[in-house]
Amino acid sequence: MNNTALAVIIMLISCAMYGLSYVLQHKGTQEAIGEGVENPGPAALIRNKIWLIGIVLFGLSFIVHLLALAFGSVGIVQPLIVTELIFIPPFAALISHARITKRDWLAIITVSIGLAVFLIASSPTEGSDEPSFLGWTITILVFYALCGLLLLIGSRLPVSPRAALYGVAAGLINALLALTAKGAFEASGSLLASPLTYITIVVALSTIALTAVAFRAGPITTSSPAMIATNPIVSTIAAIIIFGETINTSLVAIALIIVCLAAVAWGVMALVNSEVVHSAFDE
Repeated sequence: MNNTALAVIIMLISCAMYGLSYVLQHKGTQEAIGEGVENPGPAALIRNKIWLIGIVLFGLSFIVHLLALAFGSVGIVQPLIVTELIFIPPFAALISHARITKRDWLAIITVSIGLAVFLIASSPTEGSDEPSFLGWTITILVFYALCGLLLLIGSRLPVSPRAALYGVAAGLINALLALTAKGAFEASGSLLASPLTYITIVVALSTIALTAVAFRAGPITTSSPAMIATNPIVSTIAAIIIFGETINTSLVAIALIIVCLAAVAWGVMALVNSEVVHSAFDE
């Protein structure tokens, strides 16, 4: 098995773990509410074993996600992040006896096929470039500057557009996280000796904070699609610039990529608006 295939398998496992973690957190929160805690805080949730397992699983999912980046290109790994959405409904049906509608199944199939064709058509390949210290400094500053600008503009807008811009801001830092993690794995020398390892930790903490801010800024059905769509698109383009990764740019490939992106975008919107996924993300 080559590294690309291994990266895809590992990333799908990570996304399945992400999906299951959301469902377990939702289940644990609902149990805490059922025990008479109307608005359960951290103390009440930590006492719930199901919720706690969900949180631990989320952390493990992130580690597996990073492992996928160690084996495959950003252009292969990051687009697969949207598959976490297709795992939520089946797990919710199994654990919480949630009802999966025909529209949910159609969205799941659309996202799955769209991603498969996208990866075949684009054929991303690993790059060999290793950015300099100055290159990384400029990259990180640009990402955070754009993020800050989006947050500033969003703070002056009504609820829905604010949630969308905050979602894009969170997606940008999510994309940066993939880039710094990939850079840390590709850097020469020990992983613990690389400054990018510690920068990745800081970016990861920023991602957690910004995701929470985006989800609380307005409707999750607005912030989630913006965040989920921004991450793979920006990280893939940035990886081409930073690491020299390549994709198929023939006219047929570009046409297929556009169609696939449109199909996946519809599927993501449909899933985020699904009652099952919406409830899980609310946690």
